[in-house]
Amino acid sequence: MICLAIVGVMTGFGVNLFNRQIAELQLRRVVQAFIQDAQLSRQYSKSKNVEITIRPIQGNDWSEGWQIQENYFSKNHPAISTPLKIYSLKSNQLKGLIHIPEDLLKPSQQFTDMSAPQKARHLSFKNGQMALLKNGGFVANRIIWQHTQYPDLTRHIILGPGGRWRTCNPKEDNQACSSN
Repeated sequence: MICLAIVGVMTGFGVNLFNRQIAELQLRRVVQAFIQDAQLSRQYSKSKNVEITIRPIQGNDWSEGWQIQENYFSKNHPAISTPLKIYSLKSNQLKGLIHIPEDLLKPSQQFTDMSAPQKARHLSFKNGQMALLKNGGFVANRIIWQHTQYPDLTRHIILGPGGRWRTCNPKEDNQACSSN
């Protein structure tokens, strides 16, 4: 009986550890996809000499996922946007598991253009230039992703002034995560 109890306790710990490992992989998947899409968008804007924008799929909420679109501007026509890619966080594997913890962010974060109407959240790359705001200013910002089942699992994605992306785990690197 004692052996069965020990095996049962060890199995319980093993299952919890396994589920946490899966949660960490899910979070890492979203973070890496976001950074990769931002880097590819910048390169595409440079090679095609166009403006590429990454914005939330719905409104100003990154928790639904993001879309990449190519923007055309003309004197005779209003701006035209062509969708290039959509990364949805509503897929079966990620549905409701990764979100943006609004309580951890300042209003100016989440790649928010404070000069745009309704404080639109986006990243725009023009001709390979760093992420710019609609008024031409530079975005030096961050976004924070959090796992819903394990709220202590958070990752900051930070875009530095040189265009360098980095991720920060607040549990391991608190000093760098807290600085703007």
